[in-house]
Amino acid sequence: MIVNIKNQKRKFSTDARIYSTVSSQIKGLMFTRKLKNNESILLKFKEEKNIPIHMFFVFYPIDAVWINKSGSIVHIARNIRPFTPLVNPRKRALAILETAKNITSNLKLGDKLHINSGKF
Repeated sequence: MIVNIKNQKRKFSTDARIYSTVSSQIKGLMFTRKLKNNESILLKFKEEKNIPIHMFFVFYPIDAVWINKSGSIVHIARNIRPFTPLVNPRKRALAILETAKNITSNLKLGDKLHINSGKF
């Protein structure tokens, strides 16, 4: 399923493929082609928790945005380099939005993101 995620205030919009199964979340962006500016993945979990990521076998830089259950941004990591061993914001989140690098430059902590099919 592909959904559109927006922030009206800061003019941010991306089309995201939802990864909600354990196997899709483990694979994430490993061994994939570079994301286009208008495409992302949304790693969506069943409950809020601390969700670290790594960049092993991701061959291009990305931005990552951690989102809590109310849709608010709790952490942003920009221009994460390939093969970075760990990005661990130590904030509880329900989802992580992974985008092409520099796409999230308009977003700030506390901003709310809205998904076109409803709530996070």
